[in-house]
Amino acid sequence: MSTNQPSSFGAFIHGKAFTSIILTVVFLNAIVIGLQSYPQVNAAYGSLLQSLDLVFLMIFTVEVILKVFVDRTNYFKDGWNVFDFIVVAASLLFISSPFVSVLRILRVLRILKTISSIRSLRRIIISLFMAIPTIGSIALLMIIVFYIYGVIGATFFAEISPNYFGNLSKSLITLFQIATFDDWANIYRPIAETTPLSLLYFVTFIFIAVFVMLNLVVGEIVNNAANIQNEVQEIEKEVHEIKADSSEIALLREEVKELKQLLLEERQYRHDRAV
Repeated sequence: MSTNQPSSFGAFIHGKAFTSIILTVVFLNAIVIGLQSYPQVNAAYGSLLQSLDLVFLMIFTVEVILKVFVDRTNYFKDGWNVFDFIVVAASLLFISSPFVSVLRILRVLRILKTISSIRSLRRIIISLFMAIPTIGSIALLMIIVFYIYGVIGATFFAEISPNYFGNLSKSLITLFQIATFDDWANIYRPIAETTPLSLLYFVTFIFIAVFVMLNLVVGEIVNNAANIQNEVQEIEKEVHEIKADSSEIALLREEVKELKQLLLEERQYRHDRAV
C-alpha cells in the first residue's frame, strides 16, 4: 500500500483535475487583478480583493510545494516549473515590501501560469522560441528592405512630403507606419498627385515588407508547431506501444505462472500415485 500511495498522489498532482483547479484559480486571479485597476471598485471592495489575492497566492504556493514534494529535483528540470517557482517565490518575498510596483508586476506575471498549465499554449510558445533564429534572419532582411526604401523615400519625396520623408529617420518611421497600415493612404495620396510613379514605391514596399515578410514569420512558426505536434504524436505512439508490450509481458508472466502451477500439480499427483 505504501508504494502505491505516492504514485497515485503524483498522478493526481499531474492529472487533469488538479490542473483544472489551478487554471481556474489563475483565471480568478486575473479577474481580481483587473478589478483592482478600477478606482471605484478598489475603493469599495479593496480589502476583499486583497484578501482574495492572498488566498490565490497561498494556493499557488501550495501547488509549488506539492509538485516539488512529488517530483523532487526533477521539478526544476522543467523550465515552466522554474518560472512558476520564481514568480511565486518573488511574490512571497515582496508581499510586505514597500516596492508596490514590483509586487504588481509579479501579480500580473502570475497570469502567465496559464501558459504552463495548458499544453497547447506551451507548444505555441516553444514553437515561437524555436523560430527565433529564422525570425532573426527575416528581421535582418526586413531591416535591409526598410533601409533601402527609406533612402529611396528620403531621396525622391523629401521636398514633396518633408513631414514624412524629410530625412532618413522620418522616412523609416513613415515606412513603419505604412507597414502597420495606419493611415498610409493619406500619406500616399499627396505624393501621388505630384509623382504618379510613387504608386510603384508604396505597393512594392507593402507587398515585400508586409505580405511576404509576415507570411515568412507565420510560416516558420506554423512549421515548428507542426514539427512539435509530429514529435508529440510519435512519442505518444511509442508510449502506446510500450504499454501494449508491457501488457503482453504481463499476460506471458501470468501464463508462465499458470504453467508452473500445472507442473507442480502434476508432480504432486504423480508423487501421490507413487506413494
